This record gives sequence, C-alpha cells and structure tokens, in this order.
Amino acid sequence: MRYDIAVVGNDEAAFEIMCIAGAAGQRSVGILPEQRHSAWMVSLALRRLVEQLLVDRSQTRQKLFARSGTPRLLHRLLATAMTAEVMDHIAMLEGLGVDVLVGESRLQTRNNIAVTSGIECRRTLIQADNIVIGSGTRRTAMHRPLGLVPFHQAESLLSGSHLPKALCLLGGDEFGAGFAALMSLFGVETRLLTGDGDSSAMLELADAAGVTIRHRAADLGWNHDNLRPCNGADVVDCRRAVGFTDHLGLPGIGIEPDEHGQLWCAANLETWCSGIFGIGDVVGFSSDISKHPTDQAHRILNRITHRIRKPHFLRLHTGTHAKL
Repeated sequence: MRYDIAVVGNDEAAFEIMCIAGAAGQRSVGILPEQRHSAWMVSLALRRLVEQLLVDRSQTRQKLFARSGTPRLLHRLLATAMTAEVMDHIAMLEGLGVDVLVGESRLQTRNNIAVTSGIECRRTLIQADNIVIGSGTRRTAMHRPLGLVPFHQAESLLSGSHLPKALCLLGGDEFGAGFAALMSLFGVETRLLTGDGDSSAMLELADAAGVTIRHRAADLGWNHDNLRPCNGADVVDCRRAVGFTDHLGLPGIGIEPDEHGQLWCAANLETWCSGIFGIGDVVGFSSDISKHPTDQAHRILNRITHRIRKPHFLRLHTGTHAKL
C-alpha cells in the first residue's frame, strides 16, 4: 500500500505528527523501532518503572533485589516497561486510523522504506509520497578530558555481570534523572550532577528514590587535582545527545547527517532530498524552526498537503460524498 506520509521513529514529535495526520484523514503509517528507541521513549519507560518501584517498597521486593538485583533483572524490568509504553502509543495511533509497523527501518529510495521485524527478520517494503524522520536522539558519553576516569554510557551498566556499588551520574534531564532513580532503587549509592536550571518531575522522583542531587561538582566530592571522584564511584555520562540516524541509510539517498547525527532542514523541515523531512530532536538546523512538536508537525503537514494526489472521501449513507 502506498501512503501519503510515513513517519519513522518514536520521538515525541514523531507521535505528534502521526496523531495529527491520522486525525486529518491522511493515509499515514508509523514505523516504530524494535530496539533503537529514542531517548524520549526510554525516558517514558524509566518514569513508568520508577513510579511502579516507588509504590512497592515491600520487604519482599527488597529481598528480591538483594538476592538477584543484577543488570539482567534490571534490564528485564526496563524492557517490560518499554513494551508497555510502546503498546500504549500503538493503541493511541491505531485509534486514530494510523497503520503501525514495528521493526528496524532503512530508506531504500526517496519513496521506499524497508522494514525488518521479528526474529525471522521479515521484510516489508513501505511506499510513501512523503517520509518524516522522527528517530530522535540517543545518549552517548562525551570525550573525557585528559586524566579523568573513563565515562561509562548508561546502557553499559545493563550488560555487565553486576551493578556498581557507587555511581556518579552526569546530566539531570528526564533520561539522566530517571536512570539515576532506577539505579538508586536497585541499591546503588547514586549521586546526580545536574544544572542549576534543571527542574522536572523526574528529578522529584529521583529525590524520592534516594538519589543525592547536586548542582556543583565539588558538592559530589570531586577531587580537582586528579579529576577523579573521591569516593571511587563509576561515572556515567548522560549529557550528550546525538541524532539516532546512523542505522537509517540516509547517505544512500543523498542525506548526510551532521557530525552529531542530526539533519539539516529548511524552515519547513524538509531536508535536501525533496519529500524527506526531519522532526523533533533529530533536527539540528535551521535557526528558524520552532522546537515545539505541534508547531513542527503543522509546518510539515502544511507543506505536503498540496502534494497529496487525490482527496480522501467518506461515503455517507445518503450516497453522497464528503471530503475529509
């Protein structure tokens, strides 16, 4: 089936444009990733899981964590929360008439997307007159200054054999605060370094989970002589966000992301390739673009409305037609 608009990714702005396009009656499809989730979607799953764990602070749960509070258990709980979050969003989209596919996407041409899904690696080819990239960002550690202990990425703590005893986490946005709260609930002595202006409900959850929150490095016991945390804690860096585009095959169709993995777009959010748009956190340029997801969604839809070949009609019981 050919669609008016295909949206790739599960960033906040991606869902916004899918909802608006679906409500407007356009033939639209959302292609959600199986594994390469945006930082925004991971933050939602972290919030869901942390809230659940804060409600249940029973002795049974504490004994469970003491006996098997390993990265494997944490990873399984987070995966369950992620699945629940994705299913809620799929139900919302389908209720608006948006088709949904779950799989890993790769753009083949300007109008074609190959979607690979499932253990069997089933491959589906989607055709669309307009494609919107809403894959969002992922977190990656910054390059460490000379002499500083290595920075870990958050995901690396979920792949080891054990959790650290102490953790110093850099970055207090929704992702960083949520990850810090989760680590603390699993018995890790967690300290969070955040900016003076950072304020969110996730920070409040982190505080409730027992995270030590500070705004200055000296308040966390950092020794500036050798640039090491004096308590020997592992350091996790959640400050750097880069565009989650390296798996989409964009250079093959003439779109080169910048050094941060983000897309250069015109004021209407169209890339150098006609009919291919960026939206949300994946957009790194231009300065004329509003950052609000709803504003971005309307800007794109205003651009592509005149390109839709045929209006869609709804057959009424009277036998007449009404344009949507």
